[in-house]
Amino acid sequence: MSKFEDLRGILQYVPQFREKIFVIALDGAVMRLPNFTSLLQDIAVLQSLNIQVAVVFGARLQIRELAEARGIALTSDDGMGRTDTPTLEVSADAISRLTSELVADLTALELRVAVPNALAVHPAGVIEGQDQEHTGRIERVDARMLLAMLKEGIIPVLPPFGYDGRGTTLRLNSDSVAVEVALALDAAKVIFVAEDGLMNAEGQRLAQLSIKQAREIVRRRDPQMDPSLLSKLRYASLACGEGVARVHIIDGKHDEVLLAELFSNEGVGTMIHADEYQQIRRARVGDIPSLMYMMRQSVEDAALAPRTREQLQKGINDFFVIELDGNLVATVAVHLYDDGAKGKVAELACLFVSRAHKNQGHGRKLVAYAENMARERGAKWLFALSTQASRYFEEKMGYVEVSPDVLPPARRERYDRSGRNSRVLRKTW
Repeated sequence: MSKFEDLRGILQYVPQFREKIFVIALDGAVMRLPNFTSLLQDIAVLQSLNIQVAVVFGARLQIRELAEARGIALTSDDGMGRTDTPTLEVSADAISRLTSELVADLTALELRVAVPNALAVHPAGVIEGQDQEHTGRIERVDARMLLAMLKEGIIPVLPPFGYDGRGTTLRLNSDSVAVEVALALDAAKVIFVAEDGLMNAEGQRLAQLSIKQAREIVRRRDPQMDPSLLSKLRYASLACGEGVARVHIIDGKHDEVLLAELFSNEGVGTMIHADEYQQIRRARVGDIPSLMYMMRQSVEDAALAPRTREQLQKGINDFFVIELDGNLVATVAVHLYDDGAKGKVAELACLFVSRAHKNQGHGRKLVAYAENMARERGAKWLFALSTQASRYFEEKMGYVEVSPDVLPPARRERYDRSGRNSRVLRKTW
């Protein structure tokens, strides 16, 4: 792992990912690459970090090759269109071979794997007047079965076909399988390992896309874009819209691509994200009475430092709030400091979630928002002072406790004067 010699750079992400579920979807062509074994080793690393992994794979390349060798004209090579009987036979043979190879490769890395019949499917039926024959659609995912496997440290390997109630084999699209499995398991991420990465018209990597942007690309159906990537964008936007926070599309040809995407701030692929900040806005002067009322109990409990109306009014541009149905339910502040030759640093302050809205992810959302805001404002790193929530910052958000000596002079002076003896937590990027 030459690019990841600083283990602290990796470990800052581990608390965020630990015991989360990732669904990793491999293109068939990726499984032919020289670095494929390295990619599987990355999966082993994820599991060693207590990240639960389910693997889905496609077989478009292998199906095409086998069909050509047998002289068969395919009606569909990706499980999206009609699957006639000869296409199903070729697909089933190619997928069965690939399943065996993948299980063997994972077993060689001493990983426990299994191929479960966890997909209840039904025929796609007639679409736009055409019978889809042996093409299937997923009706239900047996989440209990998959979760039981994951709990025991077993990696489920899910091929792109399933069986209906009559025992009939039906061809599925692997991108669809990945997303349906992710939704059923409440997965934190779907990671598509593709033949190529997503680029803009200038040939530059598309680092991030919102759901809206992804859907617009799919709507335009650029003829120069590989249909496989369009399919991934389509299902990525579906996943994010249904509750998966992040979907990644990465180019499988690059070494260490999986770890590089997950364990670096910049990433190396494309991240499609839900518009999770849509309820976050900058605070206004008119919010001050609500802010003071909302934070009063935490001030009394000594969890938050007291702030006067004048202090809030003076620094109101540094505050951000979550508003639900016209009511403020959470807040955070981002204060910027110029530390001379050391550059700009930022403070995450006044993080508060109302009692009635705790345990709904608002705190984590505001911390992530504050970190993005600090980066956008040019801060080299971010710190937070806490008397009662230090374990949250360390275990859930990847912060590290440091000495108060790292604080900018102006902030250190106020720290000493307050007498609160807060712990100093820092996050760098």
